[in-house]
Amino acid sequence: MANQGSVTRAIRSFVEHRQGNVAILGAASILPLIGMLGGAMEVSRLYLVKARLQQACDTGVLGGRRAMGGGTWTPAADQLGRQYFAVNFPEGRYGARNVGVNFRVGTDQVVHGAAQLTLPMVIMQVFGFGSKLMAAECAAKLELPNADVMFVLDTTLSMTEANDGDTLPRIQVLRNSVSSFFSTLESARGPGTRVRYGFVPYASTVNVGALLKPAWVADRWTYQSREAAGTGTTTNTDTAKYRYESGPNTTTGSLQTRKYTIPPENCTAPANIKYTSKTTTDPSPVPADGEVTYTETVTRNGTTYSASLSGSTCTVTENVYQDYAQTKTVHRLYNPNYGNTSQSTVYYWNYLARSYDLTPLKTMASESAMTLGSLPDQLIGANHAAKKIPWRGCIEERQTSAANDALKPTALSDLDVDGEPVTGDPGSQWRPALPDLIYARKWNDLNSATNGTWTVPTVSNVTNNYDSPTASAAKAALRAACPTAARKLAAISKSELDSYLASLAPAGLTYHDIGFLWGLRLLSAQGIFRNENLAPSGGKVSRHLIFMTDGKTETNVNDYDAYGLAALDRRRSTAGGLPTNGDQNALVERRLGGLCTVAKNKGITVWVIAFGTDLIPLLTNCASDGRAYQAKSASELDQAFAQIAAQISQLRLTR
Repeated sequence: MANQGSVTRAIRSFVEHRQGNVAILGAASILPLIGMLGGAMEVSRLYLVKARLQQACDTGVLGGRRAMGGGTWTPAADQLGRQYFAVNFPEGRYGARNVGVNFRVGTDQVVHGAAQLTLPMVIMQVFGFGSKLMAAECAAKLELPNADVMFVLDTTLSMTEANDGDTLPRIQVLRNSVSSFFSTLESARGPGTRVRYGFVPYASTVNVGALLKPAWVADRWTYQSREAAGTGTTTNTDTAKYRYESGPNTTTGSLQTRKYTIPPENCTAPANIKYTSKTTTDPSPVPADGEVTYTETVTRNGTTYSASLSGSTCTVTENVYQDYAQTKTVHRLYNPNYGNTSQSTVYYWNYLARSYDLTPLKTMASESAMTLGSLPDQLIGANHAAKKIPWRGCIEERQTSAANDALKPTALSDLDVDGEPVTGDPGSQWRPALPDLIYARKWNDLNSATNGTWTVPTVSNVTNNYDSPTASAAKAALRAACPTAARKLAAISKSELDSYLASLAPAGLTYHDIGFLWGLRLLSAQGIFRNENLAPSGGKVSRHLIFMTDGKTETNVNDYDAYGLAALDRRRSTAGGLPTNGDQNALVERRLGGLCTVAKNKGITVWVIAFGTDLIPLLTNCASDGRAYQAKSASELDQAFAQIAAQISQLRLTR
């Protein structure tokens, strides 16, 4: 009972002394309060760190997916993704430890990220709470909006060459890169998204004939050609008193032969370096009359060269002679026909600007598109024979002048991008390019104009067979290159694309303006193909023109191009003398610059790739801001196309 009484007295004393009791009770209540406030602060900190970790993860996959470009997750893409992550959440921020991220890429080319860190508690560790393990997941993919992509591709002769360090010619590298670009875009295309592709290969003209309506093509046009001007006879007298028969050669000395290729744009052999001597023996002197047998020796020292162009390959043959002697026995016999005469037919020609009826090409066409075919055979072949005149689809441009400006073109002129030709107005219409009708004649003698106005003179009643250009570009001095047919904007399968790319055949020189002009015409939403280029119902479409070239402007006034035979027709030249290649190059570049501005004013994104050549100001200025690339090798071209594909697409977080 005594102990119970002591407890009772102690409790009564504690209750009665209120001042001390308040202090003790207050102290006892602080710990729960600290726990409540600290817990709230730690929870807020956890939410903040979680949000920042998620943000860093998102940034990492977005940066890595953009660097991934064409669909391959490379060490560089992985490193860039980690750098983006680290900038947004470095080690030690908010006291976090073991901060890191890992990436993986699925077959769908979606980049997945998994981030983690360890976050020590600050206040709650007093109450025995340890570190918190935190994680975040993220993913990013490319999504392609509705898009029209027009490729304007330089397919000139220089595309047969290989860049330093590459094993494949540029044309094959281009095929591979465009195919990879297509695969990247297609992998980013979502259900219901419309993506179309168009192509304009170019050289001195473009092959767009099969895309034109018959109403857009002239019924008649004037070509630099020729016509038969009658025949005559000539008497030929055999003035050779002797005929010669030779035995086999015996050789001494050395002859070394090697073959190598040079750029096909100027397939010209180096000058010969040689010395040749000729001796005859037994009898000496050779009798002035009658039959005789003697020995002839020809000795060569030095080097001779010859060049041949086959397709797009120029091969030079080099022969190096060192005391190379060829000896043969020669039998000189009396010519029984000596002094006899015979008669032969002589064929005369008039070379002139001649009008031809083109309606046979149009009668084969449907209402919506021309059909390739041939004109009736023309009597302009050798010896007045009939000559086949095929149309391969390339065109001559409509009316133009040296004063035409791409920003302020004459209505329905060549630089009027959107104007539709008027039926019956040949100046506003396009014309088939028909190199088999063309004959060059002697333009180097025709450098002056009459009264300040250039008129194309006629060369009459001559037996000369002046040059005619060939579609195969067999002569470097007179080319008539016709590139692969252009394609309008349309969906295309991978197999169709690869088949088309395989058909690209390098030929001719580099006329940038005609390629860009027709790429723009096929892409424009306001032009002659506007009904086909409308945006999908209820949607929008982004328009892109990818202009790739492997060289500077290179024209030749002797070539048959989109403006006829420049040396004679002079449609883009001022009145006066023969236009120079330099003048024509400057005109092409001035027009290209203006057309690039037209494209950008239409809201078209212009991408430019200088492949194996310098990214000169002309090309940089042509491109939309930040859209010009230089590619010196196959890998750099792949990278350029991959970056373009990534930018055409839109990066999107998927989780």
